[in-house]
Amino acid sequence: MSKEQDYQQALKLEEQQDFPGALSVYKKLIEGSDDPRYFIAYGVCLQRLSHWKQSIAPLEHGIELKPHYCEGDARLFLATAYLESGQKKKAIEQWKLVSQMEPEYPSYEHVPDEAKRMLAKYA
Repeated sequence: MSKEQDYQQALKLEEQQDFPGALSVYKKLIEGSDDPRYFIAYGVCLQRLSHWKQSIAPLEHGIELKPHYCEGDARLFLATAYLESGQKKKAIEQWKLVSQMEPEYPSYEHVPDEAKRMLAKYA
């Protein structure tokens, strides 16, 4: 199977609520990869299992790899990981960044609006 087929398989496993199965596929995908989608998806999947601290490194790395789109979404997930792992200050930093971002695919206005909502709640 190609990496893209594996990625689609992992997404399908997530849709079926098989998060441990999806995690094992994502783990293989990130080995030696420079595709930000794999790292971001891996981090999000870890969050679905409430593995907040473990989700931080793959999300940070995915963002460092400069995704073509969904950077705002990834930063919202990262902010949630920071908040849930007791790093509120870092979460606030992410929300501030996201609140200033231009709306983009796939979530458009939802991303900066959500960041502003979280800032109002926690800052």
